[in-house]
Amino acid sequence: MHMLIFTGPVGVASLAAAATAAAAAARGSRTLLASIGPSHAVSTLAGVPPGGNPQPVGPGLDAWCLDPLADLERIWSALPAGSRIAGDELPVIPGTDLFLAVASLRTLAAGYDLVCVDAGPPDTLLRALGVPDMFRWMVRLLLGLDRGPGRSSASVARALVPVGLLPFPMEWTSNLQEARVRLEQLRDETVAPTRARVRYVLRADRVGLDEARVALPALQLFGLAVEAIIAGPLLPRTDGLAPLVEEQEDVAARAAAVWPGRPVLRMPAGPTPVGHAAPASLGATIYAAASPLPEAPLAPPVRLSGPPEPGAALDLPGLPREAIGLTLSGDELVIRAGIYRRHILLPEGLRGTTAIKAARQGETLIVRPRV
Repeated sequence: MHMLIFTGPVGVASLAAAATAAAAAARGSRTLLASIGPSHAVSTLAGVPPGGNPQPVGPGLDAWCLDPLADLERIWSALPAGSRIAGDELPVIPGTDLFLAVASLRTLAAGYDLVCVDAGPPDTLLRALGVPDMFRWMVRLLLGLDRGPGRSSASVARALVPVGLLPFPMEWTSNLQEARVRLEQLRDETVAPTRARVRYVLRADRVGLDEARVALPALQLFGLAVEAIIAGPLLPRTDGLAPLVEEQEDVAARAAAVWPGRPVLRMPAGPTPVGHAAPASLGATIYAAASPLPEAPLAPPVRLSGPPEPGAALDLPGLPREAIGLTLSGDELVIRAGIYRRHILLPEGLRGTTAIKAARQGETLIVRPRV
């Protein structure tokens, strides 16, 4: 099973996801169109309400929209605490809906060749991908609890509120540590290039291009490999729209120059493709003679290596030099990509030292020991 994640402007990413799913189904792939974004434009396109199980919308094509409140209530009711606090009293913490969706898709995706996921705007997706880092910071550096990957005794010494001072039973702290480890594992398993990759939907104007030059490399910073760009909706060339069309053509050409290793596909403007036949026709136009299915396997955007040659390599294509920031915090490397930031646990050989150096080689940021 392959997973394609579509992110971009609200509604436009949904069009690209629906068109790709319908085109793949038309070529014989058993396909699921899933929506985990906040607006569920897929619900309008496919006529499927949020919640429940996938519903057929065409030959070889099913659709499903996440209902985070219902999923949260279902998971909560299975916990011992669920008998004391009703599930409908719980708030949905920003970012947790992504992990609720991943948990659901692990069950729902069985039997499909391809899952096309409308993940909504990149800002929402990136904030969700940062939740495990925030949780790790809280558990390790705030409370001094540590277990599993990246374990460091320095966490206890640096704790702002040592857990020994808190009236929590050992079972509670053990569960908290296990949750921290599992949350990071779930994020890393989900974004692995062998399992998923991104098709970034580019709003074809200068503002959209500037946003993409930060959001696209930020997705890579969190481990999601971007394999293609879909520019659109592109207006037809007419006399009255000539200035807009020229800007769109210029942006598409510049995108191809900024990200030369990734195809820039074209999505034409048109009426909302509701149903099955219209999205399939749009998908056939976007992909033309190419296949809508994922291409050859991609290299992980984040590559960490330990001794004898410790280092970190991060592919950040198109990110302006002034948008990059690096901070060393204990055994974590804090990397800024514009307004986004990720805390990466350094591999053995780079921990416990400030003697490291970083250099950019092409679109890759290389971090190594200073010799």
